[in-house]
Amino acid sequence: MDKRFNFPQRYWLPALLALCLAARLSVLILFGAQLAFEGDVVHGEGAYDVRARNLLATGVLGLEAGQIDVEGSSVLYPVLLAGAYAVGGRNLTSISLLNMLFDLVTVWAIYQLGKRLFGRAAVGALAGVFFALYPYLIFQTLSVGYTALLAMLLSVTALSFVALRARERLDGGTWLLSAACGVAIGLLALTRPPAALIAFGGALWCLFRLDLRQSLLRLVPAALISLAVVAPWLWQTYQTFNRFIPIGGNLGVALWGGNSPYTVPFIRAGYPLLWMPEHLDIQAEAGQLAARLVENSERLTRLTAEHLRAHPEQIPTLLLWKFYAQWTPDIFPTRNPINGAIPFVREADGSIRALTEPEEIRANGFAAEGDVYAEPLFSLIGRWVHRFYFGGLLILALIGMWQTRRAWREVSLIGLILLILTAFYVLTTPCTRYRSPSDPLLFLFSAHAALQLLTRRARPSQTRPSEVQNA
Repeated sequence: MDKRFNFPQRYWLPALLALCLAARLSVLILFGAQLAFEGDVVHGEGAYDVRARNLLATGVLGLEAGQIDVEGSSVLYPVLLAGAYAVGGRNLTSISLLNMLFDLVTVWAIYQLGKRLFGRAAVGALAGVFFALYPYLIFQTLSVGYTALLAMLLSVTALSFVALRARERLDGGTWLLSAACGVAIGLLALTRPPAALIAFGGALWCLFRLDLRQSLLRLVPAALISLAVVAPWLWQTYQTFNRFIPIGGNLGVALWGGNSPYTVPFIRAGYPLLWMPEHLDIQAEAGQLAARLVENSERLTRLTAEHLRAHPEQIPTLLLWKFYAQWTPDIFPTRNPINGAIPFVREADGSIRALTEPEEIRANGFAAEGDVYAEPLFSLIGRWVHRFYFGGLLILALIGMWQTRRAWREVSLIGLILLILTAFYVLTTPCTRYRSPSDPLLFLFSAHAALQLLTRRARPSQTRPSEVQNA
């Protein structure tokens, strides 16, 4: 198949970078007016916008000016966002260019992973095309959110494990790669703490080719450096709250959102799982919000444990519905509550029923207008495009996983990363936005399957993943 590309291979990566940038700039130009900032209202996660502005104004990262907090999932992203605001101002162009920079690095890393893990530059190139034109991640790039940053760090961390395992000798280059791997894991933890769990998958993957001693000599320095990266933030939050908080202090929110009486009804109705009353209705005096958020997270952790102990028979159903929400070809959630109000009623037996009919929603005191993403561009066109685009690539990825099963010592790194992230979100709170940063890695299997289907007459050596080359 590679020979069918008339375009010289040395130009593939520059072409991929140009395609990725052109796709995002085109959407920015075409739809920038609809996505532009309107005062304090931003497209994306407004809390990161508030934290970035407070950081610039006071030098402290928090929702309240001058008050540090740990509620946000990402520590690193609002810091980088503040830098973008300082350079280009607080506007859509600044955040879009910042996220585009992350996307360009992701394209480079995916291309390299295709070459190294699957033994074919064409796999990396096609996976890069799938990512560059992925409508959902283009949409995320043009919004305030850590999705693009996390996708970059996931792919770069995976690539650092590949390069580190491929080193045959313990020399200066190996120590440098170990340090780079540690920094990548540390930045992952500061961006999205659960994502750092993929380090365990990377360590296990190294053992598939290296013995225990060789693995430890490479991985222990990486682990120590990753701890050094996150240590300043852990120490600062410990001094502030007089307790150890593992980077993000909202684990209780994620646990309750995914393991409460609301979970299954909300998934079936299409509502976000984090918008439950126990999380939204938090009262705090000025300067006390950060402490109240930490206390509420701890309270929700206890509520989760109590609910699961009282209803263990619900656990299988919860896991199945959350797996569906994580991997559905549709975009989950499908509905967006107004002003944090969740339309639901408690039945006579105490169960929760989420409301979906506008008349019933209004009858129960909720505003029905706008409770879904009602813009035709998104709800009618965007969702159907996503269903076909991601759904088709997901089917190809499953085929690609089967095709590469004999090369599991190489490609299983990608599978382990996907498995670890899926397990975490199925145990806590799933949604498309949480899964999507790992989609570029999934597309490597999609690309392999697509090339295989197009090249059935190719030689086996061209269609099976080969050994990872030395870094």
